[in-house]
Amino acid sequence: MTVPCIVLAGGLGTRLQSAVPDLPKCLAPIAGRPFLEWQLLSLAERGIESFVLALGHGAEDVLESLKQPWAHALSITAVIEDELLGTGGAARFAMDERGLDEALIVNGDTYLGGSLREMLLPIDFGDGELMRIATVHVRDRTRFGGIAIDSKNTVSAFLEKGQAGAGPINAGLYRIQRRAFDEDGQNAFSIETQVMPRLVAKNALKARVISGPFIDIGVPDDYYRFNNYIHTYVSQD
Repeated sequence: MTVPCIVLAGGLGTRLQSAVPDLPKCLAPIAGRPFLEWQLLSLAERGIESFVLALGHGAEDVLESLKQPWAHALSITAVIEDELLGTGGAARFAMDERGLDEALIVNGDTYLGGSLREMLLPIDFGDGELMRIATVHVRDRTRFGGIAIDSKNTVSAFLEKGQAGAGPINAGLYRIQRRAFDEDGQNAFSIETQVMPRLVAKNALKARVISGPFIDIGVPDDYYRFNNYIHTYVSQD
């Protein structure tokens, strides 16, 4: 059985509010169905067997959506934050609430196609790995920032946003061991800006390239792009 996948879906989604003002962004309508439906069904088709929704803002709306028929065939539970915890705090809270030593983590606003085989493999402690990040190759990484990866799939550096050019970027899907969070305090913290740089310094962050469509709907332009071309993305899984 695969480890559960924690879906980080508790943020405020302020960048998307001009396009989707009344719903949490994981419920943003895509071709008449919530983004969460497209995301979870796609992940389930590629080997993920259970999900833990890490909720906060708009939790009631998300829980209501799970009463729809699409969710009945999936194994879904939820945890609800009392306060904003950031991506790292939310992931750690969900792991602790569910007693998980290891988990997949996905951002609640990213769609990633392609084979997940290498992300479904357990963390390799013998190689010093504490976390694995899925990456995709894009033609222009200006908006996202880039990632430097060595010949052993170890992440050696993160590149600042604003640098044009092709290369790998963070695809918003991780596999992580709970002890990767042991040095973080009890306050809110970020996986991307706090945990990952620390693991890079320890050579404990690995990367795997995923060959498939990727989009982050967290900004209006990309939300509209996914909504308008959804079948192009989904048909490539």
